[in-house]
Amino acid sequence: MGLFRKKEQSVKKNTEEQNAVLTVYSCRNDTSDIMQMAAEIFSETMIDCSEIPDGGFRITLQDHSQVTFHVMSGSSQISAHTSGMANFFMQSPLKNKKLKEGAIRQILLFNCVIGIEFTVNEDSDRTEYLIAAVYLLAVKLKGFVLHPNMYLYQADRRLLISIDGKTDLEEFYPIADSSLLDKDIPEEQCDIDRKMRSIQKCREKGLNCMEHLKAAVYESECKIPAKEEIIHRLSGIFAAAVCSEACNYEDEKAEEMVKGMLESLEEQYQISYWLSDEEREYTSHPLDFPKLHAKFGWRYECCAVLLWALNLMELGEPVKICDAAEIGKIMWNHDFNSLMEKVVLRSKDEILDMQDLIFRYDWACVDARINQKRIEAVDGEIVYEWHYALNWLTGADGITDWDKVKPNT
Repeated sequence: MGLFRKKEQSVKKNTEEQNAVLTVYSCRNDTSDIMQMAAEIFSETMIDCSEIPDGGFRITLQDHSQVTFHVMSGSSQISAHTSGMANFFMQSPLKNKKLKEGAIRQILLFNCVIGIEFTVNEDSDRTEYLIAAVYLLAVKLKGFVLHPNMYLYQADRRLLISIDGKTDLEEFYPIADSSLLDKDIPEEQCDIDRKMRSIQKCREKGLNCMEHLKAAVYESECKIPAKEEIIHRLSGIFAAAVCSEACNYEDEKAEEMVKGMLESLEEQYQISYWLSDEEREYTSHPLDFPKLHAKFGWRYECCAVLLWALNLMELGEPVKICDAAEIGKIMWNHDFNSLMEKVVLRSKDEILDMQDLIFRYDWACVDARINQKRIEAVDGEIVYEWHYALNWLTGADGITDWDKVKPNT
């Protein structure tokens, strides 16, 4: 294909190049094959494809121009990014309210973002080829393409939603990587019964619910961790939470408190083995990460859920923040061995019941936020943290890495 040899063949460069950026959004747990997909798409026009330090990759074309792919997936950064993007599109004056709601739900489901940078010039054929290649990648990823003018397109190039209220569609239903509406494994009667019990509780609280939304975790696929694994995870979450609390004090006192608490927790629970990557980075020097104090402070709620699963605490309704002092009393007055002797893991049925209910509570909270409604029955921030911990406990989406849990609704 000679399209990208034009630059080499031209003696004089008569075209002025400009930078362009398109962003592909998708719902995809595994991003390891994206580089291979892109290389196949550009196979006839590229001379090299190589990884870059930020986790993305770069393709060099035959005219020696480059297409750079910045890949972001499975992180808290994406959650913040998509929440901001959803809030932005809530301002769209799109008249079809149901379609707008579906589009915003789709945005909140995205867990993979690929920023694609390239140069364009006056050669319209070259520009169209590059844009078509981006859309072909979106097709392979079952994704969507955002243009700089804040027009979000489906992979078939039909406009889903724009900031000025335009669309090419009459209806739209969001999709996820492991679709909550059409799971591959069969829904059994126990899953249906659980769903109906949760829906009834939502109705009693006056919460909106989507009745055809299937369970996020089926009983046949649920794998509850052993109690020792839950205690290990609990100790890591607790360590990060107490560090965030210590940072409310002046720096010198905070550093001293953090050092002392981490030493104690290491002696009691050997936390150095069990901290997640994000917790390890944060606890190494929490004062360097002021923007993360709130995130890890809220994780006391996750501690409460894991202690509930271990039969060491009771969970009421998610309307009032947990008692951090009670959590601290349990954790500081025990060590790994004494907790192992004390705990009795709740049944799979009980944990799944709670997960399904909180999953639907979270759906109602997102629904209220999208439609700019206020709900009093539950607290959305508490619900989110409970949902996060319960998804880990039940292995939702097959994810066991704490940092990559996705409390999707």
